[in-house]
Amino acid sequence: MPYTILRFKKDKGGAIAGCERHNERKKEAYKSNPDIDITRTKYNYHIIQAPKYTYGRKIKELIKKYECKTRKDSIKLVETLITASPEFMSKLSEEEKREYFERATEFMKSEIGEDRIISAVVHMDEKTPHMHLAFCPINKEGKLSAKSILGNQKSLSEWQTRYYEFMHERWPELERGQSAQVTKRKHIPTWLFKMADNLDYLYHKLSDVIENINLIGMKKDKTEALEILSEFVPKVQKFSAKVNSYKDYIRELEIKVINQKYDNKELAEENNELKKQMGDKEFETSMKLMNMQNQLKKYEKYIKKVPKEILEEIDRKEREHNYYKDKEMER
Repeated sequence: MPYTILRFKKDKGGAIAGCERHNERKKEAYKSNPDIDITRTKYNYHIIQAPKYTYGRKIKELIKKYECKTRKDSIKLVETLITASPEFMSKLSEEEKREYFERATEFMKSEIGEDRIISAVVHMDEKTPHMHLAFCPINKEGKLSAKSILGNQKSLSEWQTRYYEFMHERWPELERGQSAQVTKRKHIPTWLFKMADNLDYLYHKLSDVIENINLIGMKKDKTEALEILSEFVPKVQKFSAKVNSYKDYIRELEIKVINQKYDNKELAEENNELKKQMGDKEFETSMKLMNMQNQLKKYEKYIKKVPKEILEEIDRKEREHNYYKDKEMER
């Protein structure tokens, strides 16, 4: 059964510049996202062209135009991921794929206003074609308010229903998935799984360079180790924040999954029963999330062994890097 897919992510501060670099393919390499095939990037295209300058500057222009009041923590950009089930997208011709994204863009225009849209770019260089539509959340009253546009879980479910009905009118084979309010399902972003794989790669790479993290200052491979750590430590911090945001959900899963004190046969039966309740894909995703929690504990234990002065230097460089990213966004 093919499903329509519409997801939102709120951005502020330096995250806006990162969103732009990813959407507009301004990076030179994508180590954390092995799904990107840079030989196919030339096939990406815009439904709504991005500004010639930065997302940040366009947002500032819109805020000035509508005389919006802002706070330091205001959400100034919403990223919208638009696609459909892989089996559905793979059956469409190239013309039909473009029609799908054009129609989805028309839906978004009617919901939020065309002039609020910063960019709508289709990525053809990943496994499943999808569109990133970024908009500044200025509501119909001219106020900067992502909350009034997206609302709560119930409002987001209503968004999904309206989007499904609009797309279903053209493609009757499309279905609307069960509401997360009904299934109690949690959406786990794809980037989190990719980051988990990337962190595991960096962790083993560090282990190859230095056998004992406490002796980093004494090793001739110190430069290489520091370079890897400078990428590893900030990513673990981001990974930690996201995984910990699912703490209650993970706890619920752990209660559902049978304890290891039972034999393998009973464990298998319990897991099969849980699969029936959740669905194979949701069960697999949930198990991965639980594994991430264990993965995180391993990384945090490893980082605790890094000499304090090295962690302070990495933190200083990261703050400096974020400062310049914010400045870039403001230009």
